[in-house]
Amino acid sequence: MKDATSRVLWVVTDEKPGHRSQQEGLVERLQALASFDVFWLNVESLDISLLDVLLRRRIKPELPAPDWILGAGAGTHSLILKLKRIFRAKTILLMRGAFPMALFDANITPVHDNPPKRRNVLPTTGVMNPVVPRYEGRDEHTGTFLIGGVNDHYQWDDAWIIEQVARICRAQPQVQWTLTDSRRSPDAFLPALKALALPNLTLISYRDTQRGFIKQQLDTTGQLWVTRDSVSMVYECITSGAATGLLDLKPLRQSRVVKDMDKLLQQGWVQDYAQWDIQQPLPVTETKLWEADRGARWLLDFLR
Repeated sequence: MKDATSRVLWVVTDEKPGHRSQQEGLVERLQALASFDVFWLNVESLDISLLDVLLRRRIKPELPAPDWILGAGAGTHSLILKLKRIFRAKTILLMRGAFPMALFDANITPVHDNPPKRRNVLPTTGVMNPVVPRYEGRDEHTGTFLIGGVNDHYQWDDAWIIEQVARICRAQPQVQWTLTDSRRSPDAFLPALKALALPNLTLISYRDTQRGFIKQQLDTTGQLWVTRDSVSMVYECITSGAATGLLDLKPLRQSRVVKDMDKLLQQGWVQDYAQWDIQQPLPVTETKLWEADRGARWLLDFLR
């Protein structure tokens, strides 16, 4: 039996990593700030007909009826609107959708997606994530490189990224660096970097990382360098509270992502490799970012 003061939250997920990460970040903060009974439902487990909606037939009778329903990703939009009709629940949508935002009770959308100015819309700096900031207790003698790969926004260049990594490692020999790649990284990238035999650099393929590896690096490392094509990772790095720099890549076009990364650089959230004295450790930004916490507090106030 749930606590009388608890809300029941259904989280409708398409299980795409980026969408799931946003939902996890928000849900964790909601549960930290208030009492929620949370149930995760995969979109594929919800088969709702028009007749179900018109007759308000109970879906998932084994679960308590939701007070709030949270969706992220285009595949969840119509479903949470159907559930809203059936249960008369409050609906929350993450990111801008195809449906008018007036149909949802609340929406949280990154500024770079140009959300409309509405009372029920909270614009965020980047996407929310599960990272919890940590501003103290970091090991200043450690650093991490987080490497993306081929993408639609920047011209990927193995040799240039490797050169930047090597220069930073050699410029700060007192720092023990760790580097991990991603699914988008070319297969030749790690072997080429390994051939340099940099004594203060440890290479770990994403295939060999254990669950929670990235979180541990974000929690403890003194400096973070990330490729600017890895948008979600950039915001996770900033949220972590660690000093963060962006490795240099040439834009393919003035896309939304390129403009967003340029804005972060201009506002001082991160440092630009091309402009930074790499013999100096990266500075911690004075401005703090924790959008999952801000989003949770806004929802609790707005939907109370």
